[in-house]
Amino acid sequence: MKQLFVRTFPALAAELGDSNIDSLLAACRLVELAPDRKLFRDRMPVESLYLILAGELSVSLEEGDKAFSLGTAGPGQWLGEVSVLSGSMLGSATVTTLTPVSALKLHFQDFDRLIRDNDHIANALLSDLIGLLAARLRISAAAIGKLAGK
Repeated sequence: MKQLFVRTFPALAAELGDSNIDSLLAACRLVELAPDRKLFRDRMPVESLYLILAGELSVSLEEGDKAFSLGTAGPGQWLGEVSVLSGSMLGSATVTTLTPVSALKLHFQDFDRLIRDNDHIANALLSDLIGLLAARLRISAAAIGKLAGK
């Protein structure tokens, strides 16, 4: 699992270093998800972060019977981070597996313990998450611009 993590998250792995990768992986559980499974539902409770190792997932917002696609997520991306970092513990989107997915599941309490007890892990994880959130914000802004006809 460690080699797959390093290949899938190379920048994060380099920042963490060998012993901290071991600590992170010890706090995670490998999960295999079948296609067409709802990982999160918009505004429903979320208890874990997922680090995607393989597979593809769709991300959408739902309002009543309407769904607005925000795109896809895949290897090297995190899911569930907004819920955990905001403290709301509620999904900010609906995430559905499109293909079989392999992911590392990190319960929010284990994430909290890792970042509270180890400054190096905290800096590496939070830096990676900030980069991911910034990229998602750019994608969302572009999508809104297209909808607005700009």
